Amino acid sequence: MDPLRSVVLWTHLAGIVVWFGAVAYFLFVLRPAVRSSGMERHAWYALLRSIKRRLRIVVGIAVLALVSSGLVLAWWRGFLSNPPWVYGRIGWIFLAKMGVVALLIVIYLTALGTIARIQVPRTRGRVFVGVHIVALGLGSIAAFLGLLLSG
Repeated sequence: MDPLRSVVLWTHLAGIVVWFGAVAYFLFVLRPAVRSSGMERHAWYALLRSIKRRLRIVVGIAVLALVSSGLVLAWWRGFLSNPPWVYGRIGWIFLAKMGVVALLIVIYLTALGTIARIQVPRTRGRVFVGVHIVALGLGSIAAFLGLLLSG
């Protein structure tokens, strides 16, 4: 395999791991641990808000790496120079993956601002968890479709 192609593929895979790991860690490990720590509610809200801001930067970099490396990989496969459906089944898989990726980008760009406007803390927390579980599910679907494209 061409070394440049290896670097781009590695960047894409690393972006997947960082994005998925950051979201899953915050949602399933850090958030529950802080909530059960005995800290007062206002203190753990402040702590989680601070961590969320930092993770958003990490996740943003991972998303940029995913999108840019994904565009290069799609260009190398010819998906950007010809309509994807001319490639048959693989082209339709590519279009499905792009639909899932578009949903993920919309969630990334809009979810936190929308959630922040919810006034009831318990509802806000539940919506936050629900949105991130949906994002992890969509990310898993995108990764599965990517595996179908690679083979």
